[in-house]
Amino acid sequence: NGGFSTVASGPVLKPGASDPRIPAIRKRMVEAGTLKNAGGGLNYDNALAQAVIRFQENMGLEAVGTIGKQTIAAMNTPVSERIRTMEINMERNRWLQNEFAPYHIFANLADQVVKVVRNDDTIHAEVIQVGQPYHRTPVFSDVMEYVEINPYWGVPPSIAVNEYLPKLRKNPGVLAGQNISVFSGGQKVSATAINWSQYGKGNFPFSLRQEPGPGNALGRVKFMFPNQFNVYMHDTPAKSKFDSAQRYFSHGCLRLKDPLKMAEVILGPEGWNRSRIDATVAGGKNTVVKLKTPIPVYIVYLTSFVNKDGSVNFREDVYGRDKILGEALAKVRGR
Repeated sequence: NGGFSTVASGPVLKPGASDPRIPAIRKRMVEAGTLKNAGGGLNYDNALAQAVIRFQENMGLEAVGTIGKQTIAAMNTPVSERIRTMEINMERNRWLQNEFAPYHIFANLADQVVKVVRNDDTIHAEVIQVGQPYHRTPVFSDVMEYVEINPYWGVPPSIAVNEYLPKLRKNPGVLAGQNISVFSGGQKVSATAINWSQYGKGNFPFSLRQEPGPGNALGRVKFMFPNQFNVYMHDTPAKSKFDSAQRYFSHGCLRLKDPLKMAEVILGPEGWNRSRIDATVAGGKNTVVKLKTPIPVYIVYLTSFVNKDGSVNFREDVYGRDKILGEALAKVRGR
């Protein structure tokens, strides 16, 4: 019944500050379940800061306690909108199979987190980078079959034509610095011997492949669950992008923050310890490890979910899928 308390906009607040909005923020945190009582003065004290941090974590925001525009907006989101988001995601959960495999990998694109789960316990979790809004990572499930250490990167045709071809027209030697080779009919050819200006979309008889190495776009390891979307998990040289609370940077694949730890978790049952993995990486040789027991992988898009501690989480609908599903549900329900 009723709605959430609202908090007025104003200057950014950091712990230790004093502000007339603090009582309203205290009340809002009590409503959110991150603070026990709203008592206190105008000072942004440590107890309130910890409550705000928990609230920010539940909202998928940068959880440092600083109260800026995004946090105020999350506090002021109407309860009706939150309920609507929960209804939409309850529908999404209904689509999921009733039972996941006892041992599986679960990635929530809206949360930008991947988990390895065994018997309902999360044995490893890490943040990921997912597809940009115009390169959306699809929702699907498949089975992880192998792990590749020191992988080659077969440049997707769309990236080869749209991103590399314009560069090759200007400088045919541009690929050498990126350790990328050009192939035609399965044979390696010299990029500098080709007149790139005569090729374009629909007329590009070449394939590009980046050799293994520290600068490889896939990093040092990739985790393969072959599928029609050519989506998989992999390392990335773009480590600084993990510092962002919103990590929509890839062309569709799932980029891992700690891929070697993921390899340790996945390959441990296969007889690989961290020392062996590190030694193989250091050797630089392309190495494929087939899993004796393939692992189910579930990739979902949930903008609202409940943690094990019972806290309700919300995430920004970056892909714009809530609006579409919400409208469809409204038509079905006649409202």
